[in-house]
Amino acid sequence: MLSSVMQHLRGTVRRAARTAMLSAGAAIFLLIGLLFLTLAAWLYLVTVTTTLTAALILGAAYFGVGFLLLALAGADGNASRQPQQQEAPVSTEHDGLKNLVMAFLAGITAGQKARR
Repeated sequence: MLSSVMQHLRGTVRRAARTAMLSAGAAIFLLIGLLFLTLAAWLYLVTVTTTLTAALILGAAYFGVGFLLLALAGADGNASRQPQQQEAPVSTEHDGLKNLVMAFLAGITAGQKARR
């Protein structure tokens, strides 16, 4: 009993270590690729514009991506959701609209089946 638990734990640790190593390797290669892409963008922009303009463009691009990542990291998905409210009883005003939408979807489905 204990040996099977230990064996399962060892397998879990191996998978976690493998995932961590592959993720670290991927991050290193992504960073190297980003550096080469930045260098290529710099060389292109210097040939098209001035050095100052090229620096401003690349700096603004990295600044914008940084702010975007900060916004995504700071966004808490659970806090932004509205608490679920109890559903109000469906009024008869919306029954006609509901029936219209259902008929429209049934027509689309029938048209797709007819084409096949």
